[in-house]
Amino acid sequence: MMRKNVTHPGERVLYETRPKLVINMKSMFIKLVILILLLHFFGPIVSAAASLQSYLVNFVQVPLVEAVTVLFLLIILVLLLWIIWDVLSWRAILYILTDRRVMVKRGLIRKERVYMHYNKIQDISVSQSLAERILRSGDIEIFGGHEGTTLILENIPDPGKVEDMLNRLIEGDEVVFKDRRPNERLQRGSIKEEYEKKFRR
Repeated sequence: MMRKNVTHPGERVLYETRPKLVINMKSMFIKLVILILLLHFFGPIVSAAASLQSYLVNFVQVPLVEAVTVLFLLIILVLLLWIIWDVLSWRAILYILTDRRVMVKRGLIRKERVYMHYNKIQDISVSQSLAERILRSGDIEIFGGHEGTTLILENIPDPGKVEDMLNRLIEGDEVVFKDRRPNERLQRGSIKEEYEKKFRR
């Protein structure tokens, strides 16, 4: 069952990652391209506005250059803030596998943490578009025991590897451990072996 909660005392994080940046930030890249184009054509457009204003000055007094400059600067500022928001929103999403449950943490202003214990998982579905297969990412949908209870890991890197880890954890078999920081080297072990090492100390 999914609920908002914090990591339990003694619970160990085995693996954590974030959504694939390239897939998750398609809209951000579009905004970035628009921003670059605006910066590139800013000078020529202001010059064109100045030429048009000198022509119109014989008919009507219009502060065209000032208006165009302010408009462009506002658009650029909005795009910059939007891009920063997209990056921070991506950073705020975290997928975590512990020795007890799979968890999703998200939210920049309103924090949310949802999870599902392995003994509640009934089925796992993995889907990948053509672009996601090329970029080695995909969506993992986890179905719980209650009707309508699902947990979705969107745009997760290496979905096949994560699916294998989930299946091993569900069965209590050997799993892949990873340090709390993403993008570090993986090490193999099992939950049973880790606890035996802990109690031998």
